[in-house]
Amino acid sequence: MNNFIFQIPTKLFFGEDQEYKIADILQTLNVKKVLILIGQKSVIKSGLLKIVTDLLNEKEIEYQIYKGITPNPEIHFVREGVKIAKGFEPNFILAIGGGSVIDVAKGIACSYFYDGDPLNLFNHTYKPTTALPVGVILTHAAAGSEMSTSAVISDSKNNFKQGYNHHLNRPTFAICNPKYTLSLPIYQTAVGIVDIIMHTLERYFNKSDEFEVSDYLAEGLLKGVINVGYALMEDENNLKARASLMLFSSLSHCGITNIGKDGFFPIHVLEHAISALYPSVAHGAGLAVMWGPWARNYLEKDTAKFYSFAQNVLQIDGPNLNTLETAKLGIQQLSDYFIHLNVKIRLRDYGVKKEDLVTLAKIATKNKTSSIYHYTGSLTYEDLLRMYEEAY
Repeated sequence: MNNFIFQIPTKLFFGEDQEYKIADILQTLNVKKVLILIGQKSVIKSGLLKIVTDLLNEKEIEYQIYKGITPNPEIHFVREGVKIAKGFEPNFILAIGGGSVIDVAKGIACSYFYDGDPLNLFNHTYKPTTALPVGVILTHAAAGSEMSTSAVISDSKNNFKQGYNHHLNRPTFAICNPKYTLSLPIYQTAVGIVDIIMHTLERYFNKSDEFEVSDYLAEGLLKGVINVGYALMEDENNLKARASLMLFSSLSHCGITNIGKDGFFPIHVLEHAISALYPSVAHGAGLAVMWGPWARNYLEKDTAKFYSFAQNVLQIDGPNLNTLETAKLGIQQLSDYFIHLNVKIRLRDYGVKKEDLVTLAKIATKNKTSSIYHYTGSLTYEDLLRMYEEAY
């Protein structure tokens, strides 16, 4: 186990009617002016936005609403948001929505005191030293951005999609009422389940020591998410399952499932290239596609860990299977689970053109100038191209 310092400053308000505390929370934080970010229509249709604004009006907290943020958010949302924020001069940003809205809020917050292009955050040429505080009212269990240090932004005109990790990205608080996830389309719930799984699974497949605490935590979380997914495919209105999924989302990406370990995300890098070139592909869908090719590439390099995953998470324990056979079956069984969620696992199913596979490999390797790290051996451009071909 590595040495570590671990702190999550995000205060979690979880459960029924927690959104009604928003004005009191902001008042306690001495918030006078808040910039509210929302997506397109869902928080308006659900009545959540009106609840929030009515409560703010009662406490005479001034606000401005920035709306229209879309999935796989583009950098122009951050640029425009910074302009709005500098004109309004808030002392707090409130994101009401899912990961896309939250990530734009983080980008605005970290760029507010910066005169340059906010894209420089995400291409790692600017490192902030201060930021506006951000709070979250979560409506979609998937990205885990409500408690994470991460934000991801696209610049699809330049085939760019990349994450930026910094402690300033941690929200001050997150309000999570599971009932607001009931209105989500079942497909959006399904790709969210994939995203939650992969946030922990990628951490799990980083190098571990014997008796690695984070691996025990990860295995338990993964089993729970998979079971919740089965329940929601049977009844998408199962509020108990949705509550568990919402908490799993927060725990999966807050860092606790790789506490004491490295946290490299090679499958995420493979996927970011896909949704950078094809923004209509949901992030979770792209992760489901690339899981199998990545896992089969590393199977014989890390057979013991794949075997542990198959046994401890998927409960595969065939008496006539050897270690390698069990590990292989685990990889296939997780892919089959994604199919059970009605998430397709072939690039061609999402309209990706075969001639674009070379472009995907170039995007992921920054035009062949970099490789994707893994402790058993990094992935080169040629490796990635083979994986994209296998995924096609």
